[in-house]
Amino acid sequence: MAREGLEAQMEDIAGAAGVGVGTVYRHFKTKDELVEALAAERFERLRELALEALAQEDPWGSFERFIRASAHIQTEDRALSEVLTSRPETMRRAAEGVGMLGLVAELLERAQAAGVVRKDAHPRDIPMLMCALAGTFRNPNSSPDRYIGIALDGLRATPGTHTELPPVTGT
Repeated sequence: MAREGLEAQMEDIAGAAGVGVGTVYRHFKTKDELVEALAAERFERLRELALEALAQEDPWGSFERFIRASAHIQTEDRALSEVLTSRPETMRRAAEGVGMLGLVAELLERAQAAGVVRKDAHPRDIPMLMCALAGTFRNPNSSPDRYIGIALDGLRATPGTHTELPPVTGT
């Protein structure tokens, strides 16, 4: 599903997993149940990344690494990107299940208190940035790292401090 997106067939998913389709259906009665489970698993991974970032001392560095890693998880998984844009309630439930917004708030507030992230940034801005970045999987000429850098620059408290961007691809 990461490669094919939501249109992947259960038979293909089973084959990629090296199991029979009956095994997949025993665990997930519908594709929607599978999608819910995948979203929950992804947010568990994001939770781990946030906790790792909070354990690091550097407020900007840990915030930047978290944003970059989160964005890469999002942009490299076609199904997750499709779910984020087409089924936001699924993603909201998965995020709430791990307390994601609270962890993002803690990371953001720590960076703001250190003066490295703009004071007017809000924790809800982060999931919206991820939604915007989710669309990059659709375009073979996109450079997610470029857009992540631009988004991070927009969150910086210090004007004139910019990320070195990768070149534009596929002109």
